[in-house]
Amino acid sequence: MQGPAANVPLRPPNARHTINGVRPTSRSSDKNTMVMPGTDVAGDLADISGGRARWVPESNTYEVNGRSYKVEPTGTVFPVSGPGLVNLSRSEYKVLKELVGAEGDVTAARDALRRDPSVSDPDWTMALEVFRHHKSYRGDA
Repeated sequence: MQGPAANVPLRPPNARHTINGVRPTSRSSDKNTMVMPGTDVAGDLADISGGRARWVPESNTYEVNGRSYKVEPTGTVFPVSGPGLVNLSRSEYKVLKELVGAEGDVTAARDALRRDPSVSDPDWTMALEVFRHHKSYRGDA
């Protein structure tokens, strides 16, 4: 086996990458990849650990089942791209965190971010698409 998975046991992605694991205090990056419900990340990790994934040294990623993952030095895996994964910008993720913090109250979330210059209308579109899968979604977004 090639790559970091040959040297460390793999750990699942941080909860901030799953829709119901997002918290208002979750760390944001410039690019935030969300694992959508029904995506078999555990199966992908088993395939990586079992040597059934393709190591791509140019990007330091494993490719398996159409998805790409990177591995941190600690062994924690994080999703990069592919089916069942959604990439959010920092602003889109900020909106998602606010929606989670407002427990699905879209009006309250919009009020909280109304004066934030980093958030625009297109950021709401993608964040709301992802939020529709959250346990507190009320069906009014």
